[in-house]
Amino acid sequence: MLTAIVGITACSDKFLEEKRNYGNFNAADSYGSAAAATERLNNIYFWLLPVSTGGSGNGTNAPNDWTSVGNADDWAKSTLEYGGISTMWVNPQEELTYDNVYDHFFVANDTYSPWGHIRNCNDIIEGVQNSSGIGEEEKKPLLGQAYFFRAYMYYSLVKLYGGVPIIDHVQDPIGSQANSLIVQRQTTKDCIDFICSDLDKAVSMLPAQWADGTDFGRVTSGLAQALKGYVLLFYASPLFNRSDAAERWQAAYEANKKALELLNAGGVNLAYATTGGDQNAKNWNRIWTTYDGSEVNGNIREGVFVTLHNTNDNVSGQPDFGKWNRWEHAIRPRNMNGGGGLTPTSEMVDLFPMADGKTPSESSIHYDKKKFWLNRDPRFYRTFAFPGTEWQFDEGAVNLADEALSSIVPADLYSTGRKFQLWSYQWTDNATDQTSITTSSGYWPDLLSASSDKAGGHSVYVRKRTLDANLTPSTLYTFLVSNSNPKGFMKCAAPLLTVRYAEVLLNFAEAAAGANHLDEAQAALQKIRARVGYTAANNYGLASMGTRQEALKAVFYERQVELAYEGKLFDTMRRWMLFDGGVGQADIKPSWALTGYDGNTCTYLGVEPLNGKKRHSIVLYCKTVQATDPAFANRPTALSLDEDMSCSGGVYADSKVEALANFYDTYLERKDVNADGNDDAVTIKYYPKYYFLGLKRNAMQNNVTLHQTVGWHDLGRNADGKFDPLSDTLPE
Repeated sequence: MLTAIVGITACSDKFLEEKRNYGNFNAADSYGSAAAATERLNNIYFWLLPVSTGGSGNGTNAPNDWTSVGNADDWAKSTLEYGGISTMWVNPQEELTYDNVYDHFFVANDTYSPWGHIRNCNDIIEGVQNSSGIGEEEKKPLLGQAYFFRAYMYYSLVKLYGGVPIIDHVQDPIGSQANSLIVQRQTTKDCIDFICSDLDKAVSMLPAQWADGTDFGRVTSGLAQALKGYVLLFYASPLFNRSDAAERWQAAYEANKKALELLNAGGVNLAYATTGGDQNAKNWNRIWTTYDGSEVNGNIREGVFVTLHNTNDNVSGQPDFGKWNRWEHAIRPRNMNGGGGLTPTSEMVDLFPMADGKTPSESSIHYDKKKFWLNRDPRFYRTFAFPGTEWQFDEGAVNLADEALSSIVPADLYSTGRKFQLWSYQWTDNATDQTSITTSSGYWPDLLSASSDKAGGHSVYVRKRTLDANLTPSTLYTFLVSNSNPKGFMKCAAPLLTVRYAEVLLNFAEAAAGANHLDEAQAALQKIRARVGYTAANNYGLASMGTRQEALKAVFYERQVELAYEGKLFDTMRRWMLFDGGVGQADIKPSWALTGYDGNTCTYLGVEPLNGKKRHSIVLYCKTVQATDPAFANRPTALSLDEDMSCSGGVYADSKVEALANFYDTYLERKDVNADGNDDAVTIKYYPKYYFLGLKRNAMQNNVTLHQTVGWHDLGRNADGKFDPLSDTLPE
């Protein structure tokens, strides 16, 4: 639902406005009516809907710390998307033990405890079921939402730990149930069955689309089925399916196929299915602003799991009604008063397809690594920002004349946000800094650095999901020039699409490929490629999908591109064991050896393992060594990204593109600097035991009967853990 707020269009989260802490409440009042029960349920949404800042992964700092949403958090920095080895997962200098592993299981902070959230779901389920003040038909959607979130919490635990304790009722620490509070871990299979049972109930009780506009953003039957499809895809993947059992792939295929059907019934599909590739995927970028079905040609929504935001002010002493999306602020450079920007790795930039849909190494189009932006997949231009492009923004009601504009952007260059141009190249005053790959020391133009010193920087920025003023008639944010908090783009009402239809379609494609329904897998990828402008003339640029292995490889590549910087890659790498191909599993336990996927998932999918690698970021630097900007006076007209980016045989389709390419050739060079620290000997190391997370010390101390995961030390028993996430039997 949309409401006008401070002169711009913004999302309002009416059903999230009741944000009281329900740790203590009167059950009779909470479940005496459907309206009262809905308020209780709304609190679950507040705590469990993913938020735009994401989490570091340590389970204690945010409501959704177990969820990555595309930021440079510990999840994403453990993939090709961002650099940084100081994360829990890939730091070669510190192996995780039960003392220093991040805790998603016990979580000392009760506010963020998964078991506290599960208890709240159980309470709602029991309270609604036992209520005499709620009609039977009214109970169904209430229960359906509670079952979904209970399943969602269990999924978040099981994907990390394998089997966990199953608690399906409100435990009473005082009454007759006191002796049953200590619950053992159950098998992974039992947990998967429990999650799927909850989701089946949710599907049967929830609508495909909520009729009342004020309920936009609530869980639907399509979302519940999509989560079931992904849970079963996780269970079919090599992480849990070492022998490549066909029945698991078939179950995932059937669940995801049903998810697509239910989503379609609720008006969810590929938005801009026929126009998404127009002008370098301009409409594809609009997916994140037309989430509510306002597309001109059919009211198609892309969002499946949506968190709404607003631009409300937070008032001291009042409920926190302000719910801002911080993504836009995070990705914008500091010289437009953004948060400084997010740096993609050169590996991700170089990975994207060429204009014919092929990888740079397989394409018939020459890939010029310095002019990396030429002849690329349309989505490239909406995923990355690079020197010589516009990145417009709207100042809203702020009077720039009243502000010290020169402290933010040079007034003579950027008199308004509609004129903003990104020129993120570097120059140096000495030859050593110019060519060094260990650091990016040098000068940056247009106040991109925090000061006039030789601060480090980067030439390419993440642009994905941006609210570019050249694309959106209403920018959904209140831009503030002031350096106080909030500033820049912080007050932003853009929705967060944690799951969108394209992801569910990719889940289906992967499951179909795994279950040997190759034609259906290919058809799904063709839809995704067709949306951004590819045609049947060359099979939408797709590689061969004639075998199961080829089809799975094609799906993985498409996931990396379509879902880049949406927080999805880490889970995919874990479930496909792409840090080392799974080759170290037999050393943990002989029965864990991969007997399917040719014994090595990296080889099977045609990718290099991330272990032993070092990631980099692109720096474009001036060829001339001097203390002042050598290229400033020769900058060409910046690209609006509406231009034809093609060049064949040295012939450019657009004069502005040719001018920028000549600027790169004449004045700039490229170097890829270390993004994982300056020591070349320090490379990524993801230990084989990390595929299944071990319990932290506090969990074992709290429940001494819990068995530790195989490969991790058991504190109470002073031995290696006995709980096997791959076994259907429990340790004695």
